[in-house]
Amino acid sequence: MSQPLVWLITGSTSGFGIAIAKAALARGDKVIATARNPSKPEMSELVSLGASALALDITASESSIASAVASAVALHGRIDILLNNAAYILEGAIEEASHEEILAQFNTNVFGQLSMVRAVLPYMRAQRSGVVGFMGSMGGWGGMVNGGLYCSTKFTIAGIAEALKLEVAHLGIDVTCIEPGYFRTNFLSGGHRFTAEKRIQDLDEVTQPVREAFNAYDRKQPGDPEKGSRLIVEALTKSGRCEGKGRLPTRLLVGSDAVEYVAGVLEKGRRELDEWRELSVTTDCDDVVKA
Repeated sequence: MSQPLVWLITGSTSGFGIAIAKAALARGDKVIATARNPSKPEMSELVSLGASALALDITASESSIASAVASAVALHGRIDILLNNAAYILEGAIEEASHEEILAQFNTNVFGQLSMVRAVLPYMRAQRSGVVGFMGSMGGWGGMVNGGLYCSTKFTIAGIAEALKLEVAHLGIDVTCIEPGYFRTNFLSGGHRFTAEKRIQDLDEVTQPVREAFNAYDRKQPGDPEKGSRLIVEALTKSGRCEGKGRLPTRLLVGSDAVEYVAGVLEKGRRELDEWRELSVTTDCDDVVKA
């Protein structure tokens, strides 16, 4: 095997964060696991497996994040893979969520990931190599009742990842937005799923069934986190089943439910495009030459 790669993973103490960290360690790579509270038992488990622990709050100031990333680089001299994993879901209708709740959702799911990327990229540019993995979601392909704000953060992350991929390709840096379906992690449980304080009775007809579905689905999701993590690690390291595939896809779907859902979204989009095409193309200036 080639020289071990160095991972920096946010939100390492739960869900995909801890599962991917374990899979990377099992591959022989070096992992810098981060969390706001690195004294959690889950972090101790990762340290016992060989990971380094680092306190990092992705919603902290730019200088604080830059300092934490510099400390991470000092551990092994480089960062080969940044996995932006930390995120949570705000459950609630668009009108129900308060301004503060919306800001907090975007601060973690979008601005925190941006802060991490902006702090790590100078090191990757200097070494002319690296991989950035944004943790998106199949929810980034379509808004859903009671989860529209969470989905919108994942739409945003996908757009950032796509642009960044184009901006840094010539520097030897690869970028992808990883978009899992529903996996049997604790993501639908307390600590990762927060409910808007306001409740609008007029909306209960559509929001209540989603709440009940989330409760029923918790820990019964179809995806196996260990299998998903192995695929993600193979993709980001371009090894195993992903060896020889070249550059990463712009958006990497993980899970059969994600693939099926996105296929339906694309089919619906094509139908609507075709249905409205005749009207949509009537708005050009008269001097535009039609192809």
